Amino acid sequence: MELLKCETSDIENTEKYILKNGEKEIGYGYIKGVEINPIEIFIYENERSNGYGKLLFSKLLEIIKEKEAKLLTFDLPEEQYRMINIVAYSGGRYISIKNGVRRYILPIK
Repeated sequence: MELLKCETSDIENTEKYILKNGEKEIGYGYIKGVEINPIEIFIYENERSNGYGKLLFSKLLEIIKEKEAKLLTFDLPEEQYRMINIVAYSGGRYISIKNGVRRYILPIK
């Protein structure tokens, strides 16, 4: 499994990374220069439920740690239950809900 940084990103002010298993692309993620939801990931549907989302998230989290971030904030709608599970699994703490959007904070250690 390897994480490759793209030279350019299709979303402005982001770094894009691709998760690959050999020649097969599993998904991709972004590190965004924003306060809320600084990590965004996408795993291809036929690759889901194999732990790749957690793996990709943890790899992107390692990159953010190198940038000396101290705390990440995520506002996640309840229907994004997969991302909620990944953030919680990674140490994110649920702090509030407003209009169906859950706020989590994730301390960086």
